[in-house]
Amino acid sequence: MKQTIKSTKMITMGLFALCTMGLTNATFAGTKTDNPAELKFIGKVKNHPVFQLSLNNNTDEVYYVNIKDANYNVLYSEKIKGANLSRQYQLDIDESELSAPDFGVRIEVTSAKTHKKQVYKISAQTNVTEDIIVAKL
Repeated sequence: MKQTIKSTKMITMGLFALCTMGLTNATFAGTKTDNPAELKFIGKVKNHPVFQLSLNNNTDEVYYVNIKDANYNVLYSEKIKGANLSRQYQLDIDESELSAPDFGVRIEVTSAKTHKKQVYKISAQTNVTEDIIVAKL
């Protein structure tokens, strides 16, 4: 009887350890992402689009952010320094300007250390979808 209880406990502990180790993800401290910068559309404020720029760096680095129009004229320029920074930019344009076919705004992020440049182009697409739902009552 003691032997059966002891072997049942061992099997239970072994299965618990196996399941616990199998369900966890390996994480390493200080892993770098491939993209040092990431730009997202986060919404609209007073009908003007707002974008969030996130810098994925673990050490203090200097970056240059340039916002340019379709003709490459500089609309805004900024030098930022820090680690894991996040900035929000609101464009002073209407929705009609954003959806115009000749609209184009570029956001360039340049690392002062490596001189690598990432360029993001902002444009809009309008899709019309119609969903018809049939429900049984």
